[in-house]
Amino acid sequence: MSKKLKIVETPSVEVPPEVADFAQKSVDQAQAAFDKASDLAHSNMQYFDAAAGAFKARAADIQLKAMEIAQINMNSAFTFVRKAFAVKDPTEFAALHQEFTRDQFAAFSRQASELNELGVLLAQETVKPVQDGVLKSFGNLSKAVA
Repeated sequence: MSKKLKIVETPSVEVPPEVADFAQKSVDQAQAAFDKASDLAHSNMQYFDAAAGAFKARAADIQLKAMEIAQINMNSAFTFVRKAFAVKDPTEFAALHQEFTRDQFAAFSRQASELNELGVLLAQETVKPVQDGVLKSFGNLSKAVA
C-alpha cells in the first residue's frame, strides 16, 4: 500500500516594512560590533607580539650579562688561587684572602646592580606594549559606547 504525500501550500506572509527595517539595522549593528571586536583582537595580538619580542631581547641581554659575570668571577677565583699558592706564610694568606673577599663583595654589588638594571628594563619594555594596547583599547571602547 503506497501513501501519497500531500503538499500543503501555506499562504505567503508579508513582513511589515518596519520589522524588515529593524531586522536589517540589527544585523548591521551586530556586523559593526563584530568588526570592531575583530579589529581590537588583531591590534591586541600586535601588542602582545611586541611585548614578547621585547621580553626575548632583554632576556637574552640578561643571559649574556650572567655569562659575562660568571666568566669574570671564575677568572678572579683562578687568579686568587694562583696567588694563594705563591704565599709563604699564614699572615700573607690572610691578607690575600681579605683582599679577595673585599674585591668579590664589591664586584658582587656592581654585578647585582647591572642585573637589576637589565631586569627593570625587561619589565618596562615588556609591559609597555601591553599597557599601550590596553589603554588604546579602553579608549576606543569608551568612544564606541559614548
